[in-house]
Amino acid sequence: MAAIPGVCIHACPWFTMRRCSPTKLNGDCEEIANPSTAFGRRRRNWIDAHGSVPEGQVVDASCGNKHCITLKHAYLRPRVEQPGTYRKIADRVHRLKVGQHFVVRGVGTDERSRNRFRSGLYAAARSDRVSVRGLPDGSVRVTKVGEGSSVRV
Repeated sequence: MAAIPGVCIHACPWFTMRRCSPTKLNGDCEEIANPSTAFGRRRRNWIDAHGSVPEGQVVDASCGNKHCITLKHAYLRPRVEQPGTYRKIADRVHRLKVGQHFVVRGVGTDERSRNRFRSGLYAAARSDRVSVRGLPDGSVRVTKVGEGSSVRV
């Protein structure tokens, strides 16, 4: 089914309840304003056309445009783990036994800093279940609460 830019038409009636983000044509690309929304839309388009996305793979745009959602530009590539703080902390969590914890200093006392740390750590520690609790001095206590996880998509 060919997509008409700016118009949301879906084969399944339950899709019609979703709010549709407007798209625009830019050369050969159909673009959506938010790159995060484009990432999700590319993935959903791929699933509709080709089936599920294999674990460890992401759907990217071959044109290099982060905003592109054109299906013919979509391709699978390996997920790249970002080296850095979260990966190192996730490796440290992985070495812990369930119930053990450690403190990470300097995260910050504001909610935004702690949420950013929490989401980065959760993404890096995909195979371990982790609890993150803020402490009054701006540090956080990271506790391993389980191993393995249910299938994540």
